[in-house]
Amino acid sequence: MAATITPSLRSALERLKHAGAVNGILLGWRRQILLNLLPYEDFRAERALQALLDARGHYAGGEREVRAFWFGYEGVFALALFHGESTLLVLHTMAAEVDFLRKAARTFLEDTQLLVDALLNPAEDARDDTVPLGPDGTPNMTNLILR
Repeated sequence: MAATITPSLRSALERLKHAGAVNGILLGWRRQILLNLLPYEDFRAERALQALLDARGHYAGGEREVRAFWFGYEGVFALALFHGESTLLVLHTMAAEVDFLRKAARTFLEDTQLLVDALLNPAEDARDDTVPLGPDGTPNMTNLILR
């Protein structure tokens, strides 16, 4: 599934990454990494995702719902947002940008959850909405399809 949604999500994540003083972004679905744009190796990103999900499970006991964590470290801040089964971790350097990044990341996660749900549960008429690329389409380039 990650290979299917990577091109569309990666461009949106790149725009979010340039939204402020962002050092890295990690997008996870359930307990797997969809996109890792953190300045760390994959195994460290996976450990960070597992730690966030474990912390969410720990603090969400009872009737509470955990939607976000914000941690401050020396020189970097970590903003973790949860929506449905999607998790977004944003590393940034300016504390003043946290509200802006939270709003932008929340909007991104709502769209991501819709995209993941559409990929997991495709509708019968969903095939009519897309046009397959012909043999002249290259997978690494943006192809323009005129109607």
